[in-house]
Amino acid sequence: MSSKSLPSIDICEIRPRTGRHTAIDVGSFPKNERSDVYVPMYERATGNRMSVPFIVARGAKDGPVLGITAALHGNELNGIRIIHHVLRNLDLSKLSGTLLCVPIVNIPGFNAGSRYFTDGLDLNTIFPGKSDGQPAEQYARAFASSFLPSIDCLLDLHTASEGRLNTFYVRTDWLDERTRELAICADPSIILHSPKHGGGTLRNAARRRGIPAITIEAGNPSVFQGKMVIEGETAVLNIMVLLGMLKGVVNSSSRPVICDSSKWLRTTGGGILETTFKLGERVEKKQLLAVTRDAFDRKLQEYYAPSDGIVIGKAAYPVAIPGTRFCHLGSIGEPKLLKPKKRQTK
Repeated sequence: MSSKSLPSIDICEIRPRTGRHTAIDVGSFPKNERSDVYVPMYERATGNRMSVPFIVARGAKDGPVLGITAALHGNELNGIRIIHHVLRNLDLSKLSGTLLCVPIVNIPGFNAGSRYFTDGLDLNTIFPGKSDGQPAEQYARAFASSFLPSIDCLLDLHTASEGRLNTFYVRTDWLDERTRELAICADPSIILHSPKHGGGTLRNAARRRGIPAITIEAGNPSVFQGKMVIEGETAVLNIMVLLGMLKGVVNSSSRPVICDSSKWLRTTGGGILETTFKLGERVEKKQLLAVTRDAFDRKLQEYYAPSDGIVIGKAAYPVAIPGTRFCHLGSIGEPKLLKPKKRQTK
């Protein structure tokens, strides 16, 4: 039985100046080509470099630079496959602009199969990081300095966290015209208005630089889900059409439900959790959502919807203690622009 050798890929390494991380120079890469680059980002305890894979896919024509990131949480894998599928099927001769993709941002977390960085911190809560901070903060600073200055737009791909399940939805600032258009073109089932969610997110770090950015939540952690990957690939291609990077029409399958806010419902006691709702289901106020039972199968507590809404995410793990999240409930409705408060005159 004969085996075929894989095609060779030229890989180069960009070395930053001592003590500094400079932005990757997209314009220095050849047009109409894909370049796979390892960018030094951190140092291991052995003193050798830890590098992050960047993919620079330049089109034949000039245009915007679309940044796409995945696995910022190391166990959120669907985004990796979304990036791979987009690039696998992309004809660079028809592309105007550049895709700057980072399929695995959190290398230590990915290697460990963990959501978190080596020191236990969540990378997506500490951007833009600190050059003299904790390990995760220094890593975040290095990544933000290398990546954000080079892009014109950001798609940050995520999934649910461990033990939870997500619909295909988008977090964005609905009141910002640029990010609203991006969110609609992603064709999700739900759009959640989240203008400043988590001040330390990569999306918020981009926003502070004037870069329009959305977070695409595509399914569940620690697995590859074909349906979510297909929907994610469609979202990226739609946005590339919106930005003028590709010719064509936006492929829209449905009208997303807009939520002006959301909240996680939590248990107030322990027990074995049984949920009575589905992802994406519209629920009514006082509808039974969950029941907990003890080890003898005796009913302990019932949990009801505090308001009308739509289920954005839910718990997958059925063992609950007081305070366990079991339903991510979205409040349906477009957010309204807050009117400025009138100044009081003396």
